[in-house]
Amino acid sequence: MNNKVAPIVGRQLTQVAEYADIVIVGNGIAGLTAAMEARRLAPQVSIVMVTDQPHPTIHTPALKQFAVGKIAQDQLLAYPAGTERLQRIHVVNARVEAINAQGKYLQLQGGYGFGYGSLLIATGSKANSLPLDFPGRDFDGVLTLHRLHDYLNLRRRLPEVDSAVVIGGGVHAIETVMALLHHGIEPHWLIRGATFLSKVLDRPASELVLEHTRHAGAKIYTNTEAVGVVGRLGSAIGVVTNQNEMLPCQMVLVCTGTSPDVTLAKQCSLPMLHQQGILVDEQLRTSVRDIYAVGDVAALKNFQTGVYETHAQWYAAVEQGRVVAAAMTGQYDRVQHAMGVPWHATNVGELYMLAVGTSPGAIKGATTLTDQGKKRYRRMSIIGDRLVGYLSLGAVQPDSLAIKRIIDEGLSISSVKKALLKGNFDARKYFSQRQSRSMREMVTSGKLPVVMPNQHFTPLPAAQSLPVMQPAALPFMQQPNKVTQQSAPVLPILPTVQPSVPIMTARAAQLAVQPTAPILPVKREMQPEPQRNTRPLFASIYHQATIHVWEETPRTTTDALASSCNNGTKVVESMLVPLPARPVTHNLWTYSQKIPAVPARKPDSLEPERTGGAKGEGKGAINFLL
Repeated sequence: MNNKVAPIVGRQLTQVAEYADIVIVGNGIAGLTAAMEARRLAPQVSIVMVTDQPHPTIHTPALKQFAVGKIAQDQLLAYPAGTERLQRIHVVNARVEAINAQGKYLQLQGGYGFGYGSLLIATGSKANSLPLDFPGRDFDGVLTLHRLHDYLNLRRRLPEVDSAVVIGGGVHAIETVMALLHHGIEPHWLIRGATFLSKVLDRPASELVLEHTRHAGAKIYTNTEAVGVVGRLGSAIGVVTNQNEMLPCQMVLVCTGTSPDVTLAKQCSLPMLHQQGILVDEQLRTSVRDIYAVGDVAALKNFQTGVYETHAQWYAAVEQGRVVAAAMTGQYDRVQHAMGVPWHATNVGELYMLAVGTSPGAIKGATTLTDQGKKRYRRMSIIGDRLVGYLSLGAVQPDSLAIKRIIDEGLSISSVKKALLKGNFDARKYFSQRQSRSMREMVTSGKLPVVMPNQHFTPLPAAQSLPVMQPAALPFMQQPNKVTQQSAPVLPILPTVQPSVPIMTARAAQLAVQPTAPILPVKREMQPEPQRNTRPLFASIYHQATIHVWEETPRTTTDALASSCNNGTKVVESMLVPLPARPVTHNLWTYSQKIPAVPARKPDSLEPERTGGAKGEGKGAINFLL
């Protein structure tokens, strides 16, 4: 880890103007993937990542396995250490407070700024913790699990814990429950509703998952909420539920989901459209020109339902990072970079769960087929002979990407409908037969097959649709080592919102009228000269050409970033094992790889199940502080 980063604090700043062609806020997997892909597509551009995280990019799905000791801390790295330095991706350790969209610069903590040509917001999500007025939320042992430091805190406490209460009804909660069981800790799992993962699973599927989790040793309480944490001498010793029951424990783990971090959308000098996430189009463009959003914070339109949705999954973040890199470098191709329907694959206890496409009822005219057994459940949503949604629970992992491809491409499932429903679908055989039929038709007819657009997935009209406009051209500069720009079809995008005093927030108006730092212009040259007193870390920025030569006005930059300091500076680099690149064309073998599962270990001993509240607890007023 040799990538030096100068902290943005106090008087150590050198008054210089800093600028990069692509600036990425956040160092999650979506942001880092975008940076690496942009470097591959456009070697000549300057790329900077701004983050306030004290660690490099990590493999967040592995945090629960790290907490219980299945993997070591260095195995959390998403890419080998030094990846940013080798890819010439400069990392700045600072906090972004606001965006000046007219001046095209970021306002950093301390009143300093950083100019950009294209800005990518990859700020991820924030945890939904307990309400501020929740009794006992500040007791020692109450943890909200989201970031690396939360799991480091959990790992230090596990040796002293015999039982724990897990609050939440989603995938994060059940993964935490199974991790505790692996460590020999008795979990009490509180689910507010009647079913687990109610937005994805119906009641039969939920009961199958919960039954397997009970069999593994967990105690599950449905239709149950925590109303307070009981403590003694500042430490948690139990949880009181709405069923007037006290569950003794030494730790309370809050896994109640996440919400997109749209702070920068609210702190932008031009109004940026956002609801549950920042609204983006197919190229991940926001409603403000030259600003993109990706990862947990981005809300894309589901072309099956017409509703804008966020997808807080690892695979979705990687895919979005690749797409937005192509868009920012002018190499977006609608066919090659189509992301298709959302999907999610994970382990829920001893079962594999795969959800692809839209759940039943979301698409008009869809028919639902189900198949249920002792240890399996499958549900298909079909229209005619086309698959639009698929759910699988069982001991066998299905061909996830093969099923996603069938939905994305609108392929006929008339010959494999029963196999998909029974779980014995053979992807190799299916795609081989399709290829053989295509070749035979081409030979007998003498004509090349015509690729028709998918008419099957016509989106239903959304409750609210956004107006669209034609995108502006974004040509590349012609350099000696130029990158060939591929022609991309013109697509409708979200509108570029012009500044308007009545709809601007007070914070945005303040940024537009009273910038906290003077804006220093930079000459429009193909290879601008380095500024005086420039930090060595960013010296190479001024030797690299910009891709934004279409601007008619001089590019506005910012001032002051910290000077290089070799003593006491924090090192931020990235990163678990390298992710395989997605092939441009799909083939038969792409969809037949099996991922080994990590079986949960049953605890050696568990206390006998409690059927009522703790002894000595009254049914009247509850004293949360003993």
